[in-house]
Amino acid sequence: MLVALALWGAGAASQDASNVLTEVARALGAADLKTVQYSGAGFAYAFQQSYRPDAPYPKFHAAYSRAIDFERGLSREETVRTQFENPPRGGGGQPLYREARAAAVSGEASPWGGGAVALTPHGFIKAAMSASPMAASRQLGGRSMTVVSFTARNRYRVEAYVNAERLIERIDTWTANPILGDMPIETTFAEYRAFGGVQFPTRIVQRQGGFPTLEITVTDVRPNAAVTLAPPAAGGLSQARAEGRRIADGVWYLAGTPEPNSQLIEFRDFTVLIESSVTEGRALANRAEARRLVPNKPVRYHVNSHHHGDHAAGLRAFVAEGVTIVTHEMNRRFYEQVVLGNPHTIAPDALAKAPRAANFIWVDDTHVVSDGTRTLEIYHVPNGHAANLLMGFVPQEKLLIITDIFNDFGEPRPNDPPPGLVSPYYAALGERVRQLKLDVERIAPSHGTGAVPAEMLWKALQGKVQAPQVSRQ
Repeated sequence: MLVALALWGAGAASQDASNVLTEVARALGAADLKTVQYSGAGFAYAFQQSYRPDAPYPKFHAAYSRAIDFERGLSREETVRTQFENPPRGGGGQPLYREARAAAVSGEASPWGGGAVALTPHGFIKAAMSASPMAASRQLGGRSMTVVSFTARNRYRVEAYVNAERLIERIDTWTANPILGDMPIETTFAEYRAFGGVQFPTRIVQRQGGFPTLEITVTDVRPNAAVTLAPPAAGGLSQARAEGRRIADGVWYLAGTPEPNSQLIEFRDFTVLIESSVTEGRALANRAEARRLVPNKPVRYHVNSHHHGDHAAGLRAFVAEGVTIVTHEMNRRFYEQVVLGNPHTIAPDALAKAPRAANFIWVDDTHVVSDGTRTLEIYHVPNGHAANLLMGFVPQEKLLIITDIFNDFGEPRPNDPPPGLVSPYYAALGERVRQLKLDVERIAPSHGTGAVPAEMLWKALQGKVQAPQVSRQ
């Protein structure tokens, strides 16, 4: 009898959900909506690029547009960012001296995230109607709401909060993030208006990992516009790889994909890897390349320069291997409670599958790794990009290892200052090198292709952005 009642309850909830979805579809005008184009302006935030581990992501002025093909499950978002924060704090390509344009295309096979079509009101209705939805009552801000939920792609739980007018006010989901674990994505929708028979929100705010990533006011909506979208290239993220190239005796530059790159330093009985990169896969590729280059010595230390998403995503992989993490003291709470404390159940990584205790060396200002013959000096660099940034210096080779606040010169970028101006991040690096009286001849930036002459930094500090191209060693 209990089983029968449970099955009846589940069926009733599913039936209630179907009724709710029908009512919401009617209120939104979703039944005949096949495509939509909308645009507006507001703010965009650089995800996981905060100045401090516990701070919001950097904020930018943004013009935003999006085209969605509901029938094909395709979406294209375009964002034009300009500088907002003064002085700049955090990453995201700051400071921007001109517009930074970006476009993102997503489809049914794309990684689940904030750009998924099902995380829009009309997209949710279409996706939920094709699933096995459930309905329940829940309080939100002191009001009773109907929550309709379903599971997308047999993995991701999606919940929509429906108000008394049968409009969707909020959609929640969770996705796998290598740093934050099972990360929440919350999108709120407000101030609906009628556009060509379709109700559409004119205020959209999205939060990922607890902080805002998008805030826009929609000013133009075109239902069933002529939308031509090509699906994203097959294959998704490229296969992680790392290839070491010797840049000094016992020092290798590990270039590969995805960026940033890493550096390997050999000592008498062990090696040190600097930078874990943007994915667990790249971290494991770095570790494998280190073993190939120096097969008889273990990686004992991993130097984590700072907490940004493209520099700490492989940290858990090194913990799983028993490698000691060298990082700034400021990261202690974030790494111990969040990176190592949050659950990783949506996409279990190596550490989730085989948990073990982490070993850390917390650096305040200076730390030295030495075996009596070779020395790696690790220094904190006060700067506006990341309050916890560390750099490395190999005195025997006069080699400076740095990331983000000095990059290898390549194609022009929106954060290249005009002639006569100096980037505050470059200025911070130059000041720290002079303060420490480091005899630097070459610099190995993690965003680059190898070691370059230090003269490139000194020229940039003189306001000469277009440094001469030199052969990289």
